[in-house]
This record gives sequence, C-alpha cells and structure tokens, in this order.
Amino acid sequence: MIRSLPWPLAVIDFEASSLEPSGYPIEVGLALWDAPGEPIRSWSALIQPTTDWARQGHWSQQSAKVHGLRGRDLMAAGWRPDRIAPGLNRVLGPGRTVWCDGGPYDGQWMRGLFRAGGVDPVFMLDDWHRLAALMGKTSRERALDWLERVRATHRARSDAEQLLLAMAHALGIEAGCVEDPDLLEV
Repeated sequence: MIRSLPWPLAVIDFEASSLEPSGYPIEVGLALWDAPGEPIRSWSALIQPTTDWARQGHWSQQSAKVHGLRGRDLMAAGWRPDRIAPGLNRVLGPGRTVWCDGGPYDGQWMRGLFRAGGVDPVFMLDDWHRLAALMGKTSRERALDWLERVRATHRARSDAEQLLLAMAHALGIEAGCVEDPDLLEV
C-alpha cells in the first residue's frame, strides 16, 4: 500500500470568498509529505484580492462565517497573487500531481490565482479520493472514517494537512506536521 503511493505527496487547499462563479480565492494552503518516515511540512497564506476581485467578485457572508476571515484581514496580511503563483510553481515543480478535495472549485480558484499572478501552473491538480483509492479499499475507508471524526477547520493549511494525516492514520504511520512559514519565500 505505502509503495503504491506516488511519493512525494502534495496536497493543496483553497478557501474562497464564495462558492458562486464570481467567488475568488482568499487563502491557499499546501501540505507536503516527502516520505513515510518524514514529517508533513505545511504552509499557507492569505491572498490579497486584486482590484477586479474586490470590484466584481462575490463575497459571501455565509462563507465568511465558515472560514472566519474578513476582507480587511486579506488586505492587511494577504500576499499578492503575483507572489504566490510563481512560488507555488517553484516549490511544486513541473509535471507534479498535486492532490485536492475541492473538485471543480479548487480548479476554479487555482486558475483565478494563477491568472491574477500572471503565470500558468506547471503542476496538475487531481482528486484526493483517487489518491486515497491507491491505498486499497480498507485503508481508504479508514482514511475517510478518520476525516469524518476530525472536523475540518475551513482554513487552508490545516485542511491540507488533515488529508495527509488521514492517509497516515489509514496506513498506520505516525506523521506529525511541521509548519514551514518560509516554504514559498523567495
């Protein structure tokens, strides 16, 4: 099971202003697991809205209650898309598969982030459930059961970490998480 996984593993998660088509990404989180004996490294950043997003994008009060972020948080502490997108490309590298569980939403928010950042992604998104299926039915079910018990925080870094921790649990691997705030630093 462990050998059947495409190591190293990378999971990305986005939080957004809204689930509407005009919603935009407001936070991105990344969790990297190089090998079964290594800790899971993680990083996240708030995303500063572009002028177009602020003017034309949809901000949902319901979404804000879920993730607990406010527009002023993004303006004060957010990273510009033209800093995040090239950094993600550099860290993840060309041709790499990055796993996510947000289906078409994650693809929409990633495309919006990279478009605003002025670059194309060099990596590909794929469904975390397909990755979990590589572990086999029993381990996949264990991972899903673990995720049911551990509530999502709806913050990008911890949600990305949880997907890898669920896999570690299902495989019987002790894996801790280490936040790496410098992961995307230039």
